[in-house]
Amino acid sequence: DWVYEFHPRPGEKLSVSIRRPKPLAGQTLAIDSVQQQTSIGARSTDSTLHFSYRSTQGGRHSVGLPPEARVSAVSVDGQSVPLRPANGELPLSLLPGSHEVAIAWSTSAGAAFQARPDRVDLHAPASNIQTRLQLPDKRWPLGVAGAGVGPVVLYWGELCLFVVVAILLGRIARSPIATHEWLLLGLGLSTLSWIVFSVVAIWLFLMRWREQWHAERIGNRTFAAVQVLLAAFTVLAVGSLIFSGIRYGLLARPDMSITGPGSMDRAFEWFNDKTSSQLPTPVVISAPLWIYKTLMFAWALWIALALRSWLRFAWRAWTANGMWRGKVIA
Repeated sequence: DWVYEFHPRPGEKLSVSIRRPKPLAGQTLAIDSVQQQTSIGARSTDSTLHFSYRSTQGGRHSVGLPPEARVSAVSVDGQSVPLRPANGELPLSLLPGSHEVAIAWSTSAGAAFQARPDRVDLHAPASNIQTRLQLPDKRWPLGVAGAGVGPVVLYWGELCLFVVVAILLGRIARSPIATHEWLLLGLGLSTLSWIVFSVVAIWLFLMRWREQWHAERIGNRTFAAVQVLLAAFTVLAVGSLIFSGIRYGLLARPDMSITGPGSMDRAFEWFNDKTSSQLPTPVVISAPLWIYKTLMFAWALWIALALRSWLRFAWRAWTANGMWRGKVIA
């Protein structure tokens, strides 16, 4: 309440003029933050929506959901509210002040080649939008796309660089294996470990060097040390290829080098600073994991055959110009 007092002196008078200011056009509802989480299963998808709003007046408002959505829970400030959507619109009662709303629903759509969150329309501008999408265990993520700050699949850039390196290795005059063998070796190890590929590549080039090594003027101690080191490195390279490459290729999940704030393996997260009404719908491209397992099984069979040829080559190189020289101790 405003109280004004005037105490006039003799002969004075007070004139008061009161008027209502004209209202300016603007929003009475401000949505400050939004979090949409989508967990995709084999045959269904579970979603949750949480947003915080400020309103200068109460009233009716609705949130657009997919027509086939089955709403399981709605809460306002942590208190459950019995609401159900009608024709894809979930009615809400806005209250003056700051409040939080949480909505949970599910749909019958399961995992597919392209996975994206359900379309949600807030029917009002919103800011600070966080979108999170979770793939099931038996999916192989291949790529992502979406507006805002989000995840990146670095594997494809690494693979393009490797293809160039493999072609260059195959063009070297003393390359121990052909270009297509470099490509197949790297493709199989690309989602597991580039370190194993490097170890195997160094081993093959070392055996090529040993095959053409002229050791006539080398002492017995040096020759024996080189032979022992080459034999030990052979065991290391073959062992890493079998136990780290083939074994983990058949049992482990592929490493697609997914990076980004809050993103890893099967979890993907995007952030947008604002939207006019409809929430962003980024997309994740994936394939069934059994396709990856099948490819790795075929690659493991090829490695088993290729190792026979590589080990025969390594034996010929290791025994070139003699395998051992008499006594090491003079």
